[in-house]
Amino acid sequence: MNPADGHEEIPTPQLDRLPPGAEQALDQEGIRTALAITRRVHRTNPALSPAINPESGEIWRLSDEIKWLEATALSEWAAEIGWLLPADEFTRHWKEGGNIEGGENQVYLAGALVYKRNSLAFHTSYLEFFERLTLHNWLFPDTAYTFVGLMWQQSDDINQLKPVITQQAFRGIRGATRQEVEAEMKRMGFHRRYEDNYANAAQTLFVEDLHDQNVLVDADGDLLIFDPVIYLSPPS
Repeated sequence: MNPADGHEEIPTPQLDRLPPGAEQALDQEGIRTALAITRRVHRTNPALSPAINPESGEIWRLSDEIKWLEATALSEWAAEIGWLLPADEFTRHWKEGGNIEGGENQVYLAGALVYKRNSLAFHTSYLEFFERLTLHNWLFPDTAYTFVGLMWQQSDDINQLKPVITQQAFRGIRGATRQEVEAEMKRMGFHRRYEDNYANAAQTLFVEDLHDQNVLVDADGDLLIFDPVIYLSPPS
């Protein structure tokens, strides 16, 4: 309780949750700024802080509220620096490329790059999305994402701000076996929990969906990890 006014104090959320190595390896100013903006939104709206706590039952109920606050701040920043991109142009390329779509991304190929427009379907906040980008680029630099901007897209009567990322187009000769993936993840300090899902020794990083469509083997025998789902959990 706050002795001054008798009201319960809402603790300031702890948002610098990324491993130090991941932050130190971050070499994209766009991601770094997006992290700073979204962290500031969470810190200045502490009543919504359960939206970044994966163990909280409030996480999805508060998700739409915190996403809107984050989207407003991110959109203002993107407009100022010219990173607010036209949605129609992306949609045209996407349709011309065959309407390729997964659980969270609409995708098209342009030259040596794959463009992806993310719906945040797997994320409770934009902060969580940019944390995941940072973690992916730290863990799997050979298939790193580049954050290139944001765009407002109208779908199902909802106007949503969607991040756009690119990734090098790589060619694999086959999907990796579970044994190959498990050996690679063990080398990185992860153990398999069940099926194609892995955790590090401290149980603070979870890398999921490492099946043979998301992990390819190239002509040199190296593993290419493309679209894992990476979750961050605070230490217990």
